[in-house]
Amino acid sequence: MKSQNDKVIELQGTPASRANDEDAVEQDEKLSNLIQNSPKNRKSLRKKSTILESSKKDAFEDSRITRLYFERYRVLELGRMWTICASIILMILEYEVSFAYQLNDTYQEEIKILLYLILFLTIISIIMTLMAYLAELEFKKCSLTIPKASNIFQTNLIFLLLIEITILLPCPTPYTIKQRVSFSQRYSDQPRFYFVNEILTFVMLFRTLLILNIAFKFQPFYSNRVNRLCGIYSVEFGPHFIFKVMIREHPYSTLCGLFCIGIFLFSYQLEISERSLLRTTTEIDHYNINNSLWVCMITIFTVGYGDLYPTTELGRFTMTLGLFYGVALTSLFTAILYADLQPFVSELRSITLLDKTYIKMEIRQVAERILLNFYKLNTFLKNFQVNNSVNDHATLNRVGQIQALLQEGQQLKRNYRSINNEDFIAMADRYFKDMNIRIKDFRDMLQKMKYQQLSINKSETPRIRSIQKQFHTFTAASNDIKSKDDQYFEQLIDSVSNNQELMQFNDDE
Repeated sequence: MKSQNDKVIELQGTPASRANDEDAVEQDEKLSNLIQNSPKNRKSLRKKSTILESSKKDAFEDSRITRLYFERYRVLELGRMWTICASIILMILEYEVSFAYQLNDTYQEEIKILLYLILFLTIISIIMTLMAYLAELEFKKCSLTIPKASNIFQTNLIFLLLIEITILLPCPTPYTIKQRVSFSQRYSDQPRFYFVNEILTFVMLFRTLLILNIAFKFQPFYSNRVNRLCGIYSVEFGPHFIFKVMIREHPYSTLCGLFCIGIFLFSYQLEISERSLLRTTTEIDHYNINNSLWVCMITIFTVGYGDLYPTTELGRFTMTLGLFYGVALTSLFTAILYADLQPFVSELRSITLLDKTYIKMEIRQVAERILLNFYKLNTFLKNFQVNNSVNDHATLNRVGQIQALLQEGQQLKRNYRSINNEDFIAMADRYFKDMNIRIKDFRDMLQKMKYQQLSINKSETPRIRSIQKQFHTFTAASNDIKSKDDQYFEQLIDSVSNNQELMQFNDDE
């Protein structure tokens, strides 16, 4: 009885217990959903998201938003370029005034005002550089070039940013206006000195390279659409890419811009370096900038006459940089000029036709001279009735001229045959390419045969033998297939060729 009652109680209590368990599970799920949807857990989930997870959410870009970020980035770059240009102009003005009136206290207040303006523009340039790089980072995120969860320290922009800030930091200040750096003049050991502001001005001139870098970003090829095309082909979109496009599309105007930038940069740096030797009134009044321009010109073009040369260490360092710049510029000019002088395909065909026409005219002239010599020989034999022409000197001379003209005609005929519409080198490249493919096929075949032989050694079955037999017949049949140039190269051998013209072509060789 107890056992039956226990069973009855157990059966009766099972549905109730199951219902309670289901309610408990539902309550737990509701609580877990509430906990996950709480703001704290949302923050924690956001913190736990990785770069790979964030890049999978948005697979496509919005072109309107991307264009907006791109235009904002270009506006910042334009403002940055104008601030850098303004700082360089003020720097040149301040340096010229301070050098001209360094022996007296004239225009000291004006010079300090210019120095404060240069310092203010430098700070503005650094701030705008940071803003421009952050805008470029946002543009790359919107264009899906980099993941949206990445920051500037996880990209290559941080290195470019550090380089540009390093170039922008040095500038002449009103706090270093009287400080000097002493040195001794070469060859005379006279004590000389630089003002610290002169050295800072020397370094500040490298900002012209930043202007050149920003100028490439305002070319027609630097746009949002070009960035999208570069993304399709996995090409890094930037000033380096635009520089390559500009060299290809507008080579000579780009070279002129590079030359003007180099002349200005290195000639003015050389002027600052060598002006430290001119500290008297007569030297300042009779100073001429043409010497610096001339030395910079002959250094960039790697001529170096030696009539004028820098004597200070800073001037030599400047001309060393100018020499490297000039070698690169001259090599670039040579490559562009060589590429421009290379004929196009249509020009090559025209040149080929002209060569054939010229050789035809020469063959016609040789044939005319041969016929003329035959006519003269015939008239000579008839008029003088020469019986033994073998011992006659005039006859032998005429026959020798005819033989020489015949050999010249054969040589012209060979030259005419060698001029084909298809280049022989291209034909040979295609032929050897086919040979390499065939060697690769043979190597693969041998590898498969090796594996088959190992499998046959392990298990000798008739099925594997039949497969091997079929494979050998297939490879033997495939060896009979020849490319379209095989017959041409086989006919070059005189002993095998049946073509009499080719055999006659190689007689003299």
